[in-house]
Amino acid sequence: MLTRKRSTAKQGFTLIELLVVIAIIAVLVSLLMPAVQQAREAARRTQCKNNIKQMGLAMHNYHDVHRSFPPGWVDQNGGSSANWGWCVYIMPMIDQGNLYTLLEVGRESLGRSLDNPAKFRLMTKPLPGFRCPSDTAPDLNLQNTLRSASGVEYAAAISNYVGANGGGDWRQTDIDGTFGQNSRIKIRDFTDGTSNTLMIGERAWVLQNPVSGQVSCKAASIYGVSTDGTGFRQRHGMAKGLYGINQTGPDTVSMPVLSPPLDQCTRSYNSRHIGGAQFLLADGSVRFVSENIERDQTGTNGNFLFQNLLNKADGYVIGEY
Repeated sequence: MLTRKRSTAKQGFTLIELLVVIAIIAVLVSLLMPAVQQAREAARRTQCKNNIKQMGLAMHNYHDVHRSFPPGWVDQNGGSSANWGWCVYIMPMIDQGNLYTLLEVGRESLGRSLDNPAKFRLMTKPLPGFRCPSDTAPDLNLQNTLRSASGVEYAAAISNYVGANGGGDWRQTDIDGTFGQNSRIKIRDFTDGTSNTLMIGERAWVLQNPVSGQVSCKAASIYGVSTDGTGFRQRHGMAKGLYGINQTGPDTVSMPVLSPPLDQCTRSYNSRHIGGAQFLLADGSVRFVSENIERDQTGTNGNFLFQNLLNKADGYVIGEY
């Protein structure tokens, strides 16, 4: 009886089959990657929102203790060097009490502390609670430096959160917003309502301008406001509402006008989140505000929604946003 020989050939994929499988996997990965990136950005945006929420709780704890919100900055040296800002004053309320104590904030100005090597090392340590996870900034702010009492410019740890000085151009003595020089703003001062007033927002390290490419927004400094010999660089810890969210272009309106002018984003609000930025309202809630919100760009500071939200007592009615 005849018997068939069993085939000894090994079973496997042909080259064509392998190429088809690889192509299918590549297509699936390309479809999944945007979803993965969106999920990661959603997580980063949630963490950023939580950072701002913790600042809101700290602000109200500070108000309970001191009967006012913290000052934008306190001038301890007549404007000759850097001074402590609002972020430092809420440190005891956000689990940074040891750092606040070691820096001796109440006893020594920021300008003098920068000249102290031990204290300056403390100020170079990154603090995650002051950083938006979506931002690409380095650990130290090499562009918004702080001037010491001896005249040396130091780069301290960076922050992505700035306080609201008001809706128009810079205000020092007449504070339309929540923060300014030696300010002591109380809840009763928010006659427009705490739920209708923005008090803290975001600022990115860099933004993409569709015409000129990448522009530097410089973010902010955790530790305070510096001086350049002619006046305070309020942008180190605060922002104004003259320009819209995520807006870029040469700043030729706000005072003082520098040559060459800084970008508009260095003195306003912006973020690496798509479509807008996160803001803390004076009632402690956090809201994402669209970059398309109505705004004034002439400096008149009139009845415009974004400016109204940044002013605590302008008397205008806040609509939907």
